[in-house]
Amino acid sequence: MAKTILAELAQLLKQLWANDYEPNGSVVQTTVGELTVEVKRLWAVFGNVAETTMGATDKMMAWKRLIMKTIARGESAPTIMSGIVLLVALHCLIKFEQIKDNGAFQDLDIPILREQDLYGLKYPEKFPNQGPDKIPKILHQTWKNKEIPSKFMKWIKTWLVNHPDWEYMLWTDESARNLIQEKYPHLLDTFNGYNEGIRRADSLRYIILHEFGGVYADMDMESLKPIDPWLKKYPCFVSQEPYEHPVLDSNFENLAINALIGCRPKHPFMKNMMENLPRFKHMWNVLDSTGPHFMTLVLNDYMQLNPNMAASNENFTYLAPPEYFFPTVDPAKHFWFRHQCGKFYKLSKIQQKACMTLKVKGVKRKPPPWSYTKHHWEHTYIDLRLSLKGPVNIFKLVPQAKIYSNQRRTGRVRGKIN
Repeated sequence: MAKTILAELAQLLKQLWANDYEPNGSVVQTTVGELTVEVKRLWAVFGNVAETTMGATDKMMAWKRLIMKTIARGESAPTIMSGIVLLVALHCLIKFEQIKDNGAFQDLDIPILREQDLYGLKYPEKFPNQGPDKIPKILHQTWKNKEIPSKFMKWIKTWLVNHPDWEYMLWTDESARNLIQEKYPHLLDTFNGYNEGIRRADSLRYIILHEFGGVYADMDMESLKPIDPWLKKYPCFVSQEPYEHPVLDSNFENLAINALIGCRPKHPFMKNMMENLPRFKHMWNVLDSTGPHFMTLVLNDYMQLNPNMAASNENFTYLAPPEYFFPTVDPAKHFWFRHQCGKFYKLSKIQQKACMTLKVKGVKRKPPPWSYTKHHWEHTYIDLRLSLKGPVNIFKLVPQAKIYSNQRRTGRVRGKIN
């Protein structure tokens, strides 16, 4: 319907330019007046279609008022042209927003399978309620300094509420260099050579988990409930990204994500992660040099070297299904996934499976009851948004927070409060 209306508007525009221009503008005046009435009529129809099929959003209504004012004021061809251009832009904006927010996969020609044939965790696993911890109760988070963006406050607080007896360590650029210079000087040139903060943040999490153990969590990770049972069951665990991410992006399954990792101190997998950093420092894309692709490669190598290792082994590493820690799809990928699934019959088998999953489950999913965390996909390293709220000092938010200080200068191995 919307395409038909836009086509009619385009035809009206052609009629306008087909008229001869008289010096007194009489023909133009008459033509524009008629076109103005017709554009208003078509816009009213388009507005009704948009409101019923797409939802009456505030953005749409604001754009509609703007265009109507533009048309009402104008008695010239440029005014009509401006209105039509704005209308086309509005159509594209609404379409993008609707796909971004809701996925809009229902209208695609995608066959429906049984839910048991789709991607997804069918039943949650069981965890011990008691017994010794294999991973220490330390939460590690990183930021360039002690002044934390206010948007992270609410998510940091969820960790404090759900883990009141845990130690909290913040790692800044300064404390990171202190640790690396003191404990891992052979990695200092690699760390300092990264030209992006996200690469330093990625590499740092592997180093601190190897040194201290505990759980690392990005600041846009929200804690939904205590993850203490995981510390009792596994000596090291990482999570997959949502199933659809690697499948529709790159046509492979089981992509490990480094936004949340739990590991005991001196675990060999973390050692492998740490020691492989110099080998991949030249990679152009951060995903390949320090991020999820890098982690997946090292993890696959580690598992191939230890194919029959039991979960009870102290060197075991578990790749968890995404429902436990990353149950939601990244909103930034909604539009791309819609584009991919629009060519369903040209996709690979696993990509078709991902599209069928999206059509059944949608992209705006609520975490299931067995989710322990939720990732908010802030993409801080490419976030250009400005906040009206200033940063918050970490010690106002977490009074018991610790920041690592050089042992040679302070005599302390594990941080002091400044």
